[in-house]
Amino acid sequence: MSRIMRWFLEGLVVLVPILITVYLFSAGINLVADVLTQTIGPYLSRELPIHGRWQVVFISLVLVVGVTILIGAITHLWLGKHIVRLVDQVLTHIPLVKLVYAAIKDGVNAIIGDRREFDKPVLVSIGEMQVPGFITRNSTEDFGLDNHVAVYFPMAFSIAGRVVLVPADKVRPLDNSSAEVMSFLVSGGVTSGKKKR
Repeated sequence: MSRIMRWFLEGLVVLVPILITVYLFSAGINLVADVLTQTIGPYLSRELPIHGRWQVVFISLVLVVGVTILIGAITHLWLGKHIVRLVDQVLTHIPLVKLVYAAIKDGVNAIIGDRREFDKPVLVSIGEMQVPGFITRNSTEDFGLDNHVAVYFPMAFSIAGRVVLVPADKVRPLDNSSAEVMSFLVSGGVTSGKKKR
């Protein structure tokens, strides 16, 4: 079971950056198509009636999970690794597309990939507030700031967040695991920051 879960996570690492990139650009193309549909005529409309919507949603969910696990397993094969590398090279060499794809890929890899980078949960003192986050860089000399660290603050109910450069003496490490802190933050503080014993 743990192997299947690992394959699922590795499938997500491959699929999520590709799918979000494709989605963003296909949304732009669809916007143009919608404008053309409204201006040129109804014969360009591609809308189809959907019957049994809940059945379609359930089958789609099963297919998405199944395909994700399959892709995660394929990435362990010689041919699968080469296909993933080829797709990666193609997407990282297309102007504009590479910016979106690279940013999404790095973010997904940082959260669930092999090189997890949100592995240093901390509390940052801001006045009377204590704000949980993750150290992503121990040095900010590139920005001309000494004794500062880069801290990522995830947003609730979202994969978005904000990176803030804060003085190192305002940061206190947490004993909680990264998964516990991330779950607490993304859930808006609904889940516990500690595992139940």
